[in-house]
Amino acid sequence: MLGRAPIVDFDGTLARLDVDWAGLRTRLGVGSLNDLWETVDPSTDGWRDDAAWRAVTEAEIDAARDAEPVPPTVAALLSCAAFAVLTANSEAAVAVFLDAQAPLRALCVTVAGRETLRGSKRDPAAFARGFRRCADATAGARGGAVPVYVGDLPWELAAARRLGAVAIDVREVA
Repeated sequence: MLGRAPIVDFDGTLARLDVDWAGLRTRLGVGSLNDLWETVDPSTDGWRDDAAWRAVTEAEIDAARDAEPVPPTVAALLSCAAFAVLTANSEAAVAVFLDAQAPLRALCVTVAGRETLRGSKRDPAAFARGFRRCADATAGARGGAVPVYVGDLPWELAAARRLGAVAIDVREVA
């Protein structure tokens, strides 16, 4: 169903992060974590409000330590040759989760997270940047097949389709 080497979202698709997102947004004084991208300094490709991003990353890493894997996704991935992760979360949080899941760690060929995206995952250019990295990393294992993207939100599935992927809602993975 997922092909030989899919690209998967992280939170809600591969793992369930237990983060108090509402409390974190309130503490940071933002309506959405995407608002933090307004603090990015495009001239340096760096974040101006490092404290806010550090708080988000720390919350994600803490949650990743105890994150529950999404069983149908994990079962499907274990029958694949490889996979890549495309996420709005920190790459460090994905690494912490994968370090606790040795069979998955062995199959994961790359992670394109917030640090790679350098913008909101909802931004088509940022999504495409991460998608290309994941597609390139899984190309050999896919053997010329079209990339498969698995996610949990309609906008990301639509974005993957626009980039030529077969998009699968995680609720359809069984």
